[in-house]
Amino acid sequence: MNTSEKIPVVAKSVLVPFILITSLFALWGLANDMTNPMVRGFQKVLELSNKQASLVQLAFYGGYFTMAIPAALFVNKYSYKKGVLLGLALYAIGALLFYPAAAYESYPFFLSALYVLTFGLAFLETTSNPYILSMGAEETATRRLNFAQMFNPMGSILGLLVAQNFVLGALQSDDTTADGIPIFDTLNESAKAVIRTSDLEIIRNPYVLLGLVVL
Repeated sequence: MNTSEKIPVVAKSVLVPFILITSLFALWGLANDMTNPMVRGFQKVLELSNKQASLVQLAFYGGYFTMAIPAALFVNKYSYKKGVLLGLALYAIGALLFYPAAAYESYPFFLSALYVLTFGLAFLETTSNPYILSMGAEETATRRLNFAQMFNPMGSILGLLVAQNFVLGALQSDDTTADGIPIFDTLNESAKAVIRTSDLEIIRNPYVLLGLVVL
């Protein structure tokens, strides 16, 4: 019998931390794929230009670009655990900032919230992959990482379902007449303001809930 088959993929002594770190793969997949389809929602509700809407995605992926190297340096200087905790804190803060962003109905506030949230995601992704590899024997490291990465698409699918069914499908600003004409575009400013407030609360809620779960 091959010796490597006798080596457990995950030792019992690190089973709980392994489960917790594996759950992070689903959490960042959820955030990634919940945000992408919501760009259209932001654009309609806040009446953004195509350029402004593209800045939503720029803020999201810009957070990864900005924080990936600092996250790696932080983990190298301190520890995986501190990297994960800081990542979770930034993730939660960014998600919870959607509450005041919706209250102020502020486009720059939403961009800032997304930027902070992705700081957290960058920390988690930079930390979790090598952390999973280190949780056991070198011979089983690849199997451990492959198993953990299975949960990323699960989170992604959940994120898409949340965005499509609980957010975009509930936005009043997306309603049309029988002729396909957007109702929102035909309203006066006071009527638009009422719908905008309601729709931004709908967009806000999954992020705030996600922030509470992360905490």
